[in-house]
Amino acid sequence: MVSGKYSALSGAVAREQALDNIAANLANVNSSGFKKNKVSFEAILRGTRQVGEAGGLNYSRIRTIGTNFDQGGLQETGRDLDLAINGEGFFKIQAGAETLYSRAGHFKLDENGMIKTPEGYQLLGAGNQPLQLLEAQGKQISIDDNGLVSIDGVDAGVRFQVFTVADQSQLKPAGQSRFRLAPEAASQAKEEFRLVQGSLETSNVNMMEEMALMINTQRKFEAHLKALENYSRLSDKQDELGSLG
Repeated sequence: MVSGKYSALSGAVAREQALDNIAANLANVNSSGFKKNKVSFEAILRGTRQVGEAGGLNYSRIRTIGTNFDQGGLQETGRDLDLAINGEGFFKIQAGAETLYSRAGHFKLDENGMIKTPEGYQLLGAGNQPLQLLEAQGKQISIDDNGLVSIDGVDAGVRFQVFTVADQSQLKPAGQSRFRLAPEAASQAKEEFRLVQGSLETSNVNMMEEMALMINTQRKFEAHLKALENYSRLSDKQDELGSLG
């Protein structure tokens, strides 16, 4: 009886965590460059252990919460320093002592011509060098498909860079559509890539899919709670029978 309670409880806890993940995806449906997270479940007991040790009952839990790096759509903005990566890769950002990766390409110039994120983090180019556009304020900035920059039609000698990571599972969410790379992993500068100036990549969250998944997960959560309540009632009745005897 007790094992049945724990089985229902483990299922309810796992579905509650899945609901939290879906809610986080939906909250970022309009966040530029956001990549949705997907939950994977697993059974704790397998094969003969489920039958021999638990009488057919099993326990479930979340195995992994992985990021789906599929590309989102492109939304035109018309801003010179809005960039979308069409294909694989990430922008590399220096946030204090930490290096982060992102698909969100909304950038600005500071008073020194340094190219930064809205929060003031530095955008890095090839060789992990900060990118700077001197005397570009108030002028037309053109960025071609390969990241080469010109100011009022004159080559600026600056190139935006896109980086790749061989094993994307080594990238962990760091908030605000950014990722942190595991210490043992490394990124590489891409030789060929395509940037789209004046556009931003939208979130890859499909609202309708997430809503359907939320309804399904909520139903499973409620089913586990109902099973837990039934086990509790049976346990109470069992105690009553024991006291009468």
